[in-house]
Amino acid sequence: MKEMTVNEALKLVKAKSEPAISLYVGTNVSEREGAGKIRSNLQRLYKTAEALVSRTHDPRKRDRLLQPLKSALAALRLSRSKGGVAIYHTESFTGVVKIPTAVADLAVAAESFHLKPVLRAAQLRRPYYVLAFRKKYADLIQVTADETKKLERIELHLKNERLTGGEEPSRRWLKDGLKVRRQKDLRVAMETLNRQLEAYLHGERSPLLLAGPHHQQEAFRDSCSYQHLLERGMVGHIEDTDMLALAQLSTTIMEPYFAEIDMQTLANFRKAEAAGLGSTSLRQIAEAAARGQVQSLLIAEDRQVWGQLDRDTGNVRVVEHRSDATADDLLDDIAEVVLLKGGKVTVLPSSEMPSKQSIAAVMRWTDSYPQLGRQAYKPMSRPPGRETRVEARA
Repeated sequence: MKEMTVNEALKLVKAKSEPAISLYVGTNVSEREGAGKIRSNLQRLYKTAEALVSRTHDPRKRDRLLQPLKSALAALRLSRSKGGVAIYHTESFTGVVKIPTAVADLAVAAESFHLKPVLRAAQLRRPYYVLAFRKKYADLIQVTADETKKLERIELHLKNERLTGGEEPSRRWLKDGLKVRRQKDLRVAMETLNRQLEAYLHGERSPLLLAGPHHQQEAFRDSCSYQHLLERGMVGHIEDTDMLALAQLSTTIMEPYFAEIDMQTLANFRKAEAAGLGSTSLRQIAEAAARGQVQSLLIAEDRQVWGQLDRDTGNVRVVEHRSDATADDLLDDIAEVVLLKGGKVTVLPSSEMPSKQSIAAVMRWTDSYPQLGRQAYKPMSRPPGRETRVEARA
């Protein structure tokens, strides 16, 4: 069984194998229930997958597919956590992914892997950078859904100048002069830091969050050329705060920031809908996705629409019940097509979906006026943020 990261699991969107089994089991159980409850739930999911495969495959094919999965699940180590575990299996491959966000129990056997929960996890834990200012250096930290790692430690080259002796008027003059000199030294240090960071952040689009004393943040902002620098900063003394603690503290800013982006996606849909470029019709969206017409797709996290999708034409067949092993969640399948065609997918709770629908899409062009449609829609710009003060402790 191959251990995979969330970002590696996203690459399975390109995999095609029939049947592909996807199992999701939540690990957020009580301490009293423990790993035994998780193991019991996983066994129940395996039975569901077995029943789905048995409907369309003979016993020999079923056993050849499921026996390796059964052995892999028996050897899988399970423990309590806030998120869950995803298992992806075909005759030639078995992968397991630890998901850091909440996961609902689900078993799917279809023509492709079911990836919607992983899409949601990656969306909630999108990558970003933290630039942490210490006294003599700055740490550039990268935070993703899978890990937190320090990319570089950059010296700030700040001089440690002190007042000398003398009479009181002279000391006052020295103090004022030293203050000006320190401000100049700080500005020069931040300009040098910015030039060094350009080598790491060139071509990147992930947000950059500043952490540390207010005066260092402001000096860096004056010289920073990175387009995706956040206007909100994490202000506080962080000299003795390690990078894992900083990453945890940064979620108080980044989670609302990413939530704002999701809300902006909703606003963009409403704007597109008013311009005739938005749709909530599953069949219309499926056909548009196959043509590469969907620019942005929204799907409900906690709903499934079972059926079959022809990925070449976009034709769909909806079924009321999961009647065979090839029936998959059409929301998931359409999302995979949109991603492969270069579109964007946002997974939201059903309560936040437009008009409480299971699916919605922004089109790149209209069917009647394709060239006009490409120019008619422009996403709304995101409002600027604000600096936030937090207490950073080791």
